[in-house]
Amino acid sequence: MSAQTTSTQDSNNPDAAIDPSHWQEQEQSFLRKLNEEKRRKTISQLTLNLLGVVLFLLLWEATPHVIPWMNILLFPPPSDVVGTLVELVESGELLENIAISMQRVLLGFAIAAVLGIVAGLFTGRIALVQHLSDPVLHGMRSIPAIALVPLSLLWFGIGEASKVALISWGAFFPIWLNTFTGVRDVPPVLVRSAKSLGATPYQTMFNVILPASLPFILVGLRQGIGIALIVLVAAELAGASSGVGYMVATSHQLFRVDIMFIGIATLGFLGYMVDRLFTFLQSRIFPWYSSK
Repeated sequence: MSAQTTSTQDSNNPDAAIDPSHWQEQEQSFLRKLNEEKRRKTISQLTLNLLGVVLFLLLWEATPHVIPWMNILLFPPPSDVVGTLVELVESGELLENIAISMQRVLLGFAIAAVLGIVAGLFTGRIALVQHLSDPVLHGMRSIPAIALVPLSLLWFGIGEASKVALISWGAFFPIWLNTFTGVRDVPPVLVRSAKSLGATPYQTMFNVILPASLPFILVGLRQGIGIALIVLVAAELAGASSGVGYMVATSHQLFRVDIMFIGIATLGFLGYMVDRLFTFLQSRIFPWYSSK
């Protein structure tokens, strides 16, 4: 009787008749299809990106030849700029300037990231600190970095310190503001739950508040690295003897528009690559948070 009951239950349970390896095969098949779909999407996106660059270059090449009043010396086509680009790369001048500029950007961004996140944590959780610093920080946030170039030269001289200070100034405020917003808007129920479980203020800050505000902090860091590249130009236009911004400034004095175009395009390329690198590292370090 017991054997008959067991047999009846097995016949009524369709999962019992399926081999566990079948589910593994189904899972592997699903993962293969998902990876294949991601691969096709990535290839399609890269193809469209490349097509956009090609169309832009074709439009740029045709513009000085199609418009009769366009001076080719003031608006050189890519076919003329490429020759100068090859010369700068072979001489090592371009790569050296890129390396110097990126060193300034990364150092200034690192300083701004540390100060911005710390300031955001304190102003977002301590009301007294927020009210005391609110008018000062928001007032300073409205000051453009280029207005501080003369002051930075007086304070820090024409060396690297003045340029790093300007870059840190520009990148600090978006990092601080986004961190402040994320920390301030943490759901109170999370904080109360942590306290009810006996968490200390230190544990609550680093195990609850900081992870909950992480999406805002990542947005601030991404904006900060972009602004750091923008401020780099202002920092290198005054008191610099190297860097991409310096290369653009000296080419203006020499009436070398082709070198100016190379410097401007280099800044755009660096901005794009840094943003893509930041997004890649973000997806690897924080896989649960993806930003398109």
